[in-house]
Amino acid sequence: MAARVTSAEVKAIVTTAIADVSNFIEPATLIVDEDLADKGMSSDRLTQIELYLAAHFVTISEERGGLVSTKVGESEDRFRRFDGAGLMSTRYGVMAASLDTSGTLATMGGRKASLEAI
Repeated sequence: MAARVTSAEVKAIVTTAIADVSNFIEPATLIVDEDLADKGMSSDRLTQIELYLAAHFVTISEERGGLVSTKVGESEDRFRRFDGAGLMSTRYGVMAASLDTSGTLATMGGRKASLEAI
């Protein structure tokens, strides 16, 4: 399981105080390798999906939707919150799911309906 992306590449798209984001790249690589690699997508597309999945994991680990703006005078940070669950909870997850032409990510972690007759 060799990662397609580096910590520097992830940190280039997501603002974070976390010094080493490799722990977030590992699960992204695992998902791409096990769930997407055989779906007929190009290696370039899989790399982009892995990048955005890793950024998604960084973002949710910090429990925020992503930095939108920072103001220095009288200090102000504004963060974006997404209302969705799972990948739909961050802009990076939304991007990863959008890049996945197989639709696999959109259905991952979804709740299955059940019906019980009494």
